[in-house]
Amino acid sequence: MTIIGKRSTSWKQLGAAVCITGIAGVAVSVQAMAQEVSDVLPTTTKRPTHYAVAPESGTLPEKVLRARIPYVSATSSGAAYDIDGTKVNGGLSANIVATGLALEYGINDELSFGLLIPYVMKNDLGMDADNFKNQRGYFNSKRNFYESASALMMKQGICTNNDSCFALIETGYAFPYDLTVQLTTGEPLTVPAGVPLNQGVHHLIANSAKPESGATGMGDIDLGVKYRWFKNDTMGHAVGLVLHTPTGKYEDVTLSQRATGRGIMEIALRSNFDYQINEDFIAGWQHSIDYAVGKGKIKRSKLLENTELSDVDATAAEGSFADGFANSNEFERPGIRSSGFVDVKTSFARFSPMLASMGGKFRYGYDFDTSVRVEEMEDAVSNGFRGATERSSQQTLGLGLVFDGFQLESRVPVRVTWDIDAPVAGANKAVAAVRNAVVTELYYKF
Repeated sequence: MTIIGKRSTSWKQLGAAVCITGIAGVAVSVQAMAQEVSDVLPTTTKRPTHYAVAPESGTLPEKVLRARIPYVSATSSGAAYDIDGTKVNGGLSANIVATGLALEYGINDELSFGLLIPYVMKNDLGMDADNFKNQRGYFNSKRNFYESASALMMKQGICTNNDSCFALIETGYAFPYDLTVQLTTGEPLTVPAGVPLNQGVHHLIANSAKPESGATGMGDIDLGVKYRWFKNDTMGHAVGLVLHTPTGKYEDVTLSQRATGRGIMEIALRSNFDYQINEDFIAGWQHSIDYAVGKGKIKRSKLLENTELSDVDATAAEGSFADGFANSNEFERPGIRSSGFVDVKTSFARFSPMLASMGGKFRYGYDFDTSVRVEEMEDAVSNGFRGATERSSQQTLGLGLVFDGFQLESRVPVRVTWDIDAPVAGANKAVAAVRNAVVTELYYKF
């Protein structure tokens, strides 16, 4: 084995990190490659004061393997952001738990290769039907159903235009006879005589969006490389290329569940920059831009029974509102996803030498996601397809602690970090969750 510093070692290093970044619509996503690939093995006995808070631009030394093993949870009791950025109670509570394994290997001192395999262990949402009215998806579905009902009412001479029909529906208008219509999915729906249309629409939307236990299992596997091309005494910069492969569950996941992946291949370019403010503080900035390649596949769910995939013919017939789309379709994520964070880190050695193995950080994070388009449809829920036309975004503030075994006298090859990130702003975000992560890092020097 290799001698590190002055100590002969036979320990081995491992690395994995899974980060839950955003829950768009009724989706949560598990994010890409290890967020912090750092210089972790000292080549001399000197221990810099900022060592417990390694720089963002760092890469693994040559022939060093790291494995990060995380435990990540995301919870929310209903917090959401509407399309205008106003925080609301959106009625969706989240309880998501994920783990995984991220392996990184130093090809040389400037170039590292990484592999991330995320795994979702728990993926649940709950819903308060009354507060769900504050969700953007609810507004879209309500508008679409009101337009469909208005078309029937105008055909029968009950009202003359959408505005007058909408007003009549809002006051509790009910058909005086049973009426059977086809929904956009082709499913037949009977509206009983005397039932106010506004109540029927609310029940239908809430039923079609009611969540069940989400999908679990493997998420999207990521492959990437990171190259540090610049470093001096105060600054460093590295660039990376990441391939997000759609190995998670998405296509066959019903409307009642959350998916474990994004359902489409994406390529990300990543920039990692750090600046040493002084002996005690390091500032870092990571920024990623993701671009979806090609199209993904998605299947339609029933609206009247959202735990089942649709097998109904949606061909439009006279007097129906079926949209004619196939039950299995392609979707795309147009535009670019932009995400990252800015942080300031410090070693607690500045307070006492006994705290040299401890560090802390303050972080601002951001994620401006892409929209999801299924055949250019404007509404996900009322068509039985998961998705949204508008982009979603979320911004967070977070705190973190790190224990660095390399700072101990015995040089234990283990790092443990704990991070908590809470949402502070966003737009079109159905679930704004608080994220907790504990990550254990182990190392092996070949």
